[in-house]
Amino acid sequence: MDKTPEVIPVSDTVIQAQVHALATLIQETEAYRAFIQAYQAAVNDASVQRLAAQIREHNRALQWAEGDFLAHQQALETLQAEMNALPLMQTYRQAEAELVRLFTAVDQEISAALGLPFARNARRSGCACGR
Repeated sequence: MDKTPEVIPVSDTVIQAQVHALATLIQETEAYRAFIQAYQAAVNDASVQRLAAQIREHNRALQWAEGDFLAHQQALETLQAEMNALPLMQTYRQAEAELVRLFTAVDQEISAALGLPFARNARRSGCACGR
């Protein structure tokens, strides 16, 4: 006798509702709230904006091979170190790492329930099958 559980069809609407419920639960976590708060603080900080603009400018110059490559590379390293030294950015990176840990745990639970890697399979395929 086959002991395979009965497969009950589930509509896309039901799945969408469950996804929305999961998203709502994630938004209620401390990790998510801390990340959003740190993100907003970082994007609204004048020092972060100034450094980010300078980093973008040096990246653009490197991309277009403008000026002295080594000078741009050294400037980027200096600017990135300055950015990373800001307490605001340290808080942001810590909050980001906590949120990644939460997302990884959610992915592991979904993957275990499905019996296959969820997040990895949620990405676009590299095959030439037209999908």
